[in-house]
Amino acid sequence: MASEPNELNEAREDLGEMFELPEEISEVEDTEDGGAIVRFGEDEEEEASEREFYANLAETLPEGVMDEVAQEFLGLISKDKEARKKRDEQYEEGIRRTGLGDDAPGGAQFQGASRVVHPMLTEVCVDFSARAIKELFPADGPVKDFIVGDPTADKVAKAERKSQYMNWQLTQQMPEFRAELEQLLTQVPLGGAQYLKLSWDPNKKRPVPLFVGIDDIYLPYAATNFYSAERKTHVQYVTEIEYQQRVRSGMYRDVDLAPTTMEPDVSKAEKANNKIEGRDGSAYDVDGLRTIFEIYAIADLEEDYGLAPYILSVDKVTGKVLAVYRNWREEDDTLEEMQWIIEFPFVPWRGAYPIGIPQMIGGISAAATGALRALLDSAHIANFPGMLKLKGGREGGQSERIDPTEVKEIEGGAFSDDIRKIAMPLPFNQPSPVLFQLLGFLVDAGKGVVRTTLDTMTDSNANVPVGTQLARIEQGMMVFSAIHARLHDAMGRTLKVLHRLNSMYLEDEEVKEELGELIVRRSDFEGPMDVIPVSDPNIFSEAQRYAQVQAVAQRALALPQIYDLRKVEERILHQLKIPNAKDLLLPAPKPKEMNAINENVAATLGRPISAFPEQDHLAHIQVHLDYLTSPVLGSSMLMSGTYIPIILNHLKEHIALWYATHVFEVASAAAGTDISEFQKTNSPEVKKSFDQMMAMASQKVVPNAGQAFGAIPQIVQQAMQVMQQMQSLGPQDPRMAVQMAEVQRKAAADQASTQLDQARLQLEAQKAQIGSQEQAARLQQNAQREMLKQDRLDQRQAAELNVKMVTNREDNETAKEIAAAEVLSGEKVGVSTGTGINP
Repeated sequence: MASEPNELNEAREDLGEMFELPEEISEVEDTEDGGAIVRFGEDEEEEASEREFYANLAETLPEGVMDEVAQEFLGLISKDKEARKKRDEQYEEGIRRTGLGDDAPGGAQFQGASRVVHPMLTEVCVDFSARAIKELFPADGPVKDFIVGDPTADKVAKAERKSQYMNWQLTQQMPEFRAELEQLLTQVPLGGAQYLKLSWDPNKKRPVPLFVGIDDIYLPYAATNFYSAERKTHVQYVTEIEYQQRVRSGMYRDVDLAPTTMEPDVSKAEKANNKIEGRDGSAYDVDGLRTIFEIYAIADLEEDYGLAPYILSVDKVTGKVLAVYRNWREEDDTLEEMQWIIEFPFVPWRGAYPIGIPQMIGGISAAATGALRALLDSAHIANFPGMLKLKGGREGGQSERIDPTEVKEIEGGAFSDDIRKIAMPLPFNQPSPVLFQLLGFLVDAGKGVVRTTLDTMTDSNANVPVGTQLARIEQGMMVFSAIHARLHDAMGRTLKVLHRLNSMYLEDEEVKEELGELIVRRSDFEGPMDVIPVSDPNIFSEAQRYAQVQAVAQRALALPQIYDLRKVEERILHQLKIPNAKDLLLPAPKPKEMNAINENVAATLGRPISAFPEQDHLAHIQVHLDYLTSPVLGSSMLMSGTYIPIILNHLKEHIALWYATHVFEVASAAAGTDISEFQKTNSPEVKKSFDQMMAMASQKVVPNAGQAFGAIPQIVQQAMQVMQQMQSLGPQDPRMAVQMAEVQRKAAADQASTQLDQARLQLEAQKAQIGSQEQAARLQQNAQREMLKQDRLDQRQAAELNVKMVTNREDNETAKEIAAAEVLSGEKVGVSTGTGINP
């Protein structure tokens, strides 16, 4: 027993110095290697200093100073609100023009006039939100790790822990986050921008998201950008219960405020939205809503800091300051403002407020609605028009309104027997086809400005190259692609705010209590930002992903030697969202060390085998050669087709490893030490000496290879001949036979098709030749016919001329004879000589 104290002292000396811990130690944390981390209260001092820095300054600032600051900012807020009055009206008109509240402006005013609204704006909002939420917030969570710099094991592990925890926060701890984000995305196109606020709730002990409409964010007139604005005001409508909770948690100071009796004055856009949701606010404020301005501004409130960013909360009715907080990190000497509200913009413009579809296609939407209403109104009037009635007679004062399908009697006058004589329907035009075409033009023009769907892709040819298809997608959705990139950036800013909240308020004990294990620590979030959104700013649709996967599959088939085909197939199945896709694939082959007999059996069954450096290569080679040269085993017709290709490659592995092993053994024996250590050095001199030594060892080993493997070349040649004979007999695998038959069938079909095409071409050439000959014959016949006709015409004209000449000559002779007779007789003879001369 006397030796035990000495052994204990020796053990203490081996462990190191031991001492008593003071009583003021606040925390001792065990580590995985059996050690401990001892904290002497510094963390408590740091937390106390941090609490004091972020304390509510409204508790300590003079009341007069706060009243003066409150009045100044209330005046500025009033001017900010007035400066954006027109913007609020545009947002309100955009909400009304969706038609969801049944109060869209425009249209005819007669009874029964159509109130239908073209769904152009609603379609953009719904489709945009559906596409954006799918990319920004997938089912597995919106966060992934991203390491800047050298990805060491510690960095990778920390980033994975943080991304896993933040995904749990956004999907489980904050169940309202997705709902708030979706509500925001549906309003982004209408408002031009919407906002998401993240803050820490001390009552719930977790971050809380809040959708903030653009009509509840006031910016100065001079602001050109949301994040650089010197003053940002968030209009909050707080219930009495929420206000009391904020006071009890210390967020607001306890100020005696008069209870509210009337509902706060909400924006015009909020009133238009209430009509859509069917909400009608009561004249009496039963929830005690009060308007509180939360102002993020640069102000001079403390002499030590001068102009610095602060967060002020001011009650609108009483003008009382409820809270003042410093809005920069305590260790930040630059006093950079911390962002708590993130802007999700649609299309940036010149000013601080981005624009949306009311500014871009609001007029086109109104015109489309007007054209649609005009078409329906004209159809309604044409089917049941009004009429003019002749006043007069005993029954002239009556007027009747007849409903469709109704039969009704009317009184006729004393002399009226035909109703058409006293009543005339008004002539109204039918719906105009030109107006219908104009409606289609307006719809196409509106969709062309902000295209959110891939309508043209459904009409595309399935044989279009993948590159062309990708170009079409990107070109057709270029505007949406830019918007998606801005949303991706906004989501990244949101994760930065959540990352900062965790670094400021996360408690390790609460993490362990909620999750059952300490998967992440608050200290993990005190380092750099190593998480990003899982969305890709360059990919915005499943069609684009499918096209990319198809392109990869085509390239893998074209160049299989540089692709991992299994990885390509796994990527395709993953993109198709096939559940448990890896279970559908055969297990990936893994090298497994076996004895030579088992290797022969595995190679015969077509299973992969590998050689290992530690094996007796000569013994393995001998067993394989015995099996290979056996005419009833490896060289048989039954086994050689599968066995020989595998075993030849395996023999190559054994021979190469035998050579490498013997070279290293000879070199190590010459050096007197294990030369593998020399391979780890970066010294050029050592590498050069190592190469020279390996060359000398190789010269001694190579002659021995001829003695060890002298019989192998002849055996390999015989095995190659057997393989060639097997190939000449045709494929043994039925699937190969089917593929060969299919190839032959296609070749025969191609040959038949070629012959048919050649025959068709010859037939067409013959037809063309015959047609040209027939046309030449017809032309020749026509020419001969014309010549014959001309000859006959000439002959007839010559005969007629000859007859005329003979007749004229005879008439002249007769006339001469008559004239001579008249001279002799002295009397006039009343005889005509026809067409001849009549002297």
